[in-house]
Amino acid sequence: MYVTLTIVFLILLLLFVFYGWGLIMRRSGQTDDQEGEKCSLCRGQFPKDTLIEREVGDFKLFYFCIECIKGLANDAKQLSDHSHQ
Repeated sequence: MYVTLTIVFLILLLLFVFYGWGLIMRRSGQTDDQEGEKCSLCRGQFPKDTLIEREVGDFKLFYFCIECIKGLANDAKQLSDHSHQ
């Protein structure tokens, strides 16, 4: 009885190990560069090489698309124009 349960347990254990190994191997083929990153402001998905990257603190990275940067620049210009009047 115990021998049968042990054999079934080992077979199930091996199946789980091979299933996990398959998941890891499938996931390792994907890279973040292919998927890109999301802009921290508009949350749009863009290729990583088209985004501006800024690090805050030791590990937090923010990504900004060109359109959001242009919008922020326009807002800053309007703010400075209003403060001078």
